[in-house]
Amino acid sequence: MTARAQTSLPGLGVAFLLLTAAVFVGLVAAEGALGSTDRAALDRQAAVGLSERLTADRAPLTTRTSVLNDSRLGSLDAATLRSTYGLGPDTAVEVQLDGRTLAAVGDPRVGRTVRRVVLVETRQRRSLTPAFTGSQRATLPRRTDRVLVTLSPPAETTVSEVRADGRVVLREPGGLDGTYDVAVSPYETTTLRFETTGDLDRGSVRLVYFPERTRPAELEVTVDG
Repeated sequence: MTARAQTSLPGLGVAFLLLTAAVFVGLVAAEGALGSTDRAALDRQAAVGLSERLTADRAPLTTRTSVLNDSRLGSLDAATLRSTYGLGPDTAVEVQLDGRTLAAVGDPRVGRTVRRVVLVETRQRRSLTPAFTGSQRATLPRRTDRVLVTLSPPAETTVSEVRADGRVVLREPGGLDGTYDVAVSPYETTTLRFETTGDLDRGSVRLVYFPERTRPAELEVTVDG
């Protein structure tokens, strides 16, 4: 073997080692990138799942699908997120509504975020005192899911029955007197009809109802598993 060939052997060895090291580093980097991608996908999947559970029909915060009840939002906290929605012990989560944090567990700085458009429902309290001129009916001006009916008929008048859109909601042959909480359909305007012996006048009936008001909002869920 010539001296020149012998001299090149160490060089080839060094080159081989360098190539091997480069391949190893590349594999490690690729594995890390794949792991990071998998984690990001899992975080996003978890965020989507949590956002769907928060906005589902009959969820603790909703009155119907994607409609959040404003009066219930204060009940969401870190303990509720863990106990109700089954978060892992190392999972960090933050739930925001229009940029305001509703609840947070940990600090999900590098997690994945999902945003959903929702409605936020508030209930107003309104009252109506029917005049009963020529009819024993009263129609509420707006839809509601319940009515407080206060009956105080004149001495010569007995209210034996109350119907809501044809459905009997109160009945007492001996006479109704006092305040009653009546559930009605929130999907249509309610008309109440009073079956009486004698006449009703203004002040005989007072109605308190709770019309719905909604506004659009953005729900933001971030998860870092």
